[in-house]
Amino acid sequence: MLEARSSRGVLHAVYHLLERLGARFPLGRPAEFPRIQRERLMAVKPSSVEPAFARRAFVSDIMTWNYTDEDRLRLHLEHDREFIPWMARHGINAFSFIRQATDSRIRIDELKPRLAERGVAAEYGGHVLQLLLPRERFETNPEYFPIGADGQRMPRGNVCVSNRAAIDLVRANALNYVTDYPENQLLHIWGADVQGGAWCRCAECARLSPQLQYMKVVNAVAEAIAGEAGPPVAYLAYHDTIEPDPQLNPLANVWFEWAPRERCYSHPIDDPSCETNPRYWESLKRYLELFDGRGHVFEYYADAILFGGMGFATPAIIARDLRAYHALGLRSISCLTFGAFSMLAYPVNLIAFVRGARDLGFDPDTTLADAAAERHPACAAEMAAAYRAIERASALVLTYGDVMRPKLAAQARARKRAELGEAIAAIRKAIEAAEHVLGTGKAPLVAAERELWEYGLETLNGIVEYMGGSAREAAIKRIDAALEHVRAIELEIKGNWGAYELERIHQIWLDALRRKRAED
Repeated sequence: MLEARSSRGVLHAVYHLLERLGARFPLGRPAEFPRIQRERLMAVKPSSVEPAFARRAFVSDIMTWNYTDEDRLRLHLEHDREFIPWMARHGINAFSFIRQATDSRIRIDELKPRLAERGVAAEYGGHVLQLLLPRERFETNPEYFPIGADGQRMPRGNVCVSNRAAIDLVRANALNYVTDYPENQLLHIWGADVQGGAWCRCAECARLSPQLQYMKVVNAVAEAIAGEAGPPVAYLAYHDTIEPDPQLNPLANVWFEWAPRERCYSHPIDDPSCETNPRYWESLKRYLELFDGRGHVFEYYADAILFGGMGFATPAIIARDLRAYHALGLRSISCLTFGAFSMLAYPVNLIAFVRGARDLGFDPDTTLADAAAERHPACAAEMAAAYRAIERASALVLTYGDVMRPKLAAQARARKRAELGEAIAAIRKAIEAAEHVLGTGKAPLVAAERELWEYGLETLNGIVEYMGGSAREAAIKRIDAALEHVRAIELEIKGNWGAYELERIHQIWLDALRRKRAED
């Protein structure tokens, strides 16, 4: 007899029982269902399972589906047909679509039945504040929009929170959101995805911090949808709002969503010896106090943009992070993904996340070895050694925000260059292991990972040269040429993000490096 408090819980109990009976649900490969003898089934002892986190979610930007291009959308949907069952079999119970201001969709409609049949709750929203106040209203109602640093109203940014009519319009559009999509389980109302400049500087708004301006909008939306029995509303602690204002006064149906994107991923979030993370850890604890414990954690363990498109593995960091979050009383955790590319670049992290979200006692090193066995059953030992080398490189590289945007003080550059040199040596060991496997004629996936690691090696070499300061243009050209390794990877393996989005974002990174060179 399998019992749970919901139909979703029963489904997860079935998956758990199947695993106990020998079924395997590997990442990126078909599930394995062995024949079960009745005697073995009857020998299973009763057990009770309560996942460590009540909400266990993956998150993706809607634009990564490239839904305006039929072929690219089809490519991502092929990935989804395998990834959604994998999520559900490992206890993931929510999937959140992040909408940007340029998106014409609120979700990927083709996935609605697939998520529902697997018991995965759908969540909508994202950076939608600019959509709840339509930009075309600037022509007729410029007073609804924020004043920028130059003292002028601007169609960019968020909203003038001191304008009652503007707030009422945002409320009404949010209500439409809830009415039109009743399956939505959590309404994410986020501001513009920028650092600074998105909030209003008019005389009245200037008295309020960005946090208080944002809270005013979120509370107005929460108040409106509470009367319609709508879902909870998420206040995003991110960029300008990562530090809580002590005057925040959220309504009871508002939860904070803490997103520490610029944290260090070489150290656990609660490591007091880290130069970066203590600030974030303290901000999280203060948010918990202000929101009476109502909080979600939004993590970036598979963020290809943050990690420069390079392959990394941080299972020990994920294990310690999740235990720290749980110890604070948090029971909601999510992880950003980039479709097939995240599966290629961060398989260890994806597997560590789904395990840790259910069971805090999971072993990170065993998880790394299991990831190698799942992905490469014919050469598990060799690829486990390669993944451990990548884990070593990760511990040396991920000490500051975006890997492709080195903003270190002059005195820290020498130390960072030495660390990156050690990381490069570790990646070489991973590449050597992959080349040994390829020499035996096994596993085509190994070739893709080898190319990705070659991309990482050449990119880090370019960053080391760039930070040296003497040949920056040559360093930028080396980073640019490194992308050829990703271009060599099969389309089905690297997905839309690796094939198209990385190309675009790579040029943004290179342009930023050139600007920094000119400024210096």
